[in-house]
Amino acid sequence: MPANPTNPANPTNPAFPEDPVPAPAPNMAAPVSNRLTSADVLLSPVTEADLPQIAAGYYAAFPQDWHDMMEPLDRRPALDIRIARMAARMRPWIGASDGKYVKATLRSDPSRIIGHAGWLRPSATFPVHHWRKDAGEKLGWKEKYAWSEEEEKDMWEHVDVEKWQGLFEHFDGIKKELMGGEPHWFLAPLWVLPEFQHRGVSSLLLKDVLDEADAHDPPIPAFLEATDAGRPVYEHFGFEAVQPSEGHEMQMIRRGPAPKGV
Repeated sequence: MPANPTNPANPTNPAFPEDPVPAPAPNMAAPVSNRLTSADVLLSPVTEADLPQIAAGYYAAFPQDWHDMMEPLDRRPALDIRIARMAARMRPWIGASDGKYVKATLRSDPSRIIGHAGWLRPSATFPVHHWRKDAGEKLGWKEKYAWSEEEEKDMWEHVDVEKWQGLFEHFDGIKKELMGGEPHWFLAPLWVLPEFQHRGVSSLLLKDVLDEADAHDPPIPAFLEATDAGRPVYEHFGFEAVQPSEGHEMQMIRRGPAPKGV
């Protein structure tokens, strides 16, 4: 996921972009003439045909440090191979009934994906984070999609599986501690192409689910992980930081809209 040129990578915790949801708070807003609204942007479900673009978006929007940590240079193939392997790993996500995977496209150019949000619904019963290496076995994907040992090995061939698996097991443990069995939306994760960041695309992607959550009484909680740089943006949408962890990322929970003026 290469460094976002508008936001340098986080040297203390390369697992996260400096601005994972690059929608600006009001005092950081782009000029009105540059903002994109629902009149410009179409949100629609991700399809299997979209997966190569979705995978490419992670490489374009996330910091280089993340990729250097998870995909060591001495075993890293060409970018097109990395994208194809990630797209293969993502295939089960969009087939999961408890997931909501959304793409953002320009209405003037619907063939190009400029942003993406992946959510697990409040009804989700996943026992493990869907990014984990062992999700294929634990969630039944290996059997459902008839992955051979060679196919599954190829998907992860260039990845440092120990670091990857350890990170997402760590996240799972914290989320379980904080949320327990409480139904909630889980954002994992959201990206916007660098050239469209700070123009309102991530706000549209967030509001797509948060408005749905707020339609309930009381609102359905939402959970995510973020860095200090992303915190003000999330707070603008009502998220509150609840616990930093060893890697300096923080967990944030939202139980309704932010008070007016935040």
